Amino acid sequence: MNITNFSIYHNPKCSKSRQTLELLRMKTNNYEMIEYLKIKIIKRDLKESLKYLDVPIYNVIRENEIIFKNMKVNKIDLSVNDILNLIIRNPMLLQRPLVTKYVNGKAVMSIISRPPEKINSL
Repeated sequence: MNITNFSIYHNPKCSKSRQTLELLRMKTNNYEMIEYLKIKIIKRDLKESLKYLDVPIYNVIRENEIIFKNMKVNKIDLSVNDILNLIIRNPMLLQRPLVTKYVNGKAVMSIISRPPEKINSL
């Protein structure tokens, strides 16, 4: 039997994140909601999700956040490890909502669900 579930890096203050979560709830109750601004992001879990991202990995950074602008770096130039460390240290830089689909406990696909209806691709 295939066990399929989802994780969603969720920010309740974000309307797109709330809309995506509602769409996910309409389809399944088999998901883990990660309120990444309240709890520490687990690096290995985030790395696993980013490995299956459907867009270039640097798109997971919210480049309009002041903290990122003050860094004066080009997100395209960052390595995967740089991106992971940056988000772990500054969770508000994580583009949301990040949704990952798991089959038999293994990540198989991740998306940044913008617009929220993009979740239907999972």
